[in-house]
Amino acid sequence: MTKWQLIAKLALTMLGVFTFIESVSYFWLVGSPKDGWWPILYVFGIFLLLSFLACRMLFWSDAWMERMIGPEDEDAHVASSMAAVGGFRVVLALCGLLILGCRIEVLVRAAAFIVIAPKIVISMILHKYVDAVFYMPGRHWLRLIVNLAEVAFGIYLVLGAPRFVRWQMDKYHFAPSEG
Repeated sequence: MTKWQLIAKLALTMLGVFTFIESVSYFWLVGSPKDGWWPILYVFGIFLLLSFLACRMLFWSDAWMERMIGPEDEDAHVASSMAAVGGFRVVLALCGLLILGCRIEVLVRAAAFIVIAPKIVISMILHKYVDAVFYMPGRHWLRLIVNLAEVAFGIYLVLGAPRFVRWQMDKYHFAPSEG
């Protein structure tokens, strides 16, 4: 893989991560069946389309990469495995920081809930009542779960996404002794 192909692959990886996050954000918009099935099918179609594009950019991007760069030159500079690993880790950590930056409110609320939840549960058991926090509609619970999943994904990306990077290195046959 040449340096330009590596840069194209890194750009497609960044676009793929953000497309995946955007597709997941459409998932919680699904309304109830009382609104009719067309809005649900419309949102589900957008979710499927964006998910397909994200998978195409993250996992099957070789054809797009070749179209962006062109055929591989024999005298082109070959990217070292250190540059590839470093590039993937920096790009993925940047994506993770941007995701976490948008979800900082969710992190604060989750931390506050973890601190307060035991007190609420003990109070509910002692006084035999259910707190209004647990009476949220299902749509709000789904949004909370999706936001927490995005936060977990952002943390994984900040850590450098080691399995994804290892998979990319194996895919392009980078040997550890290359550079």
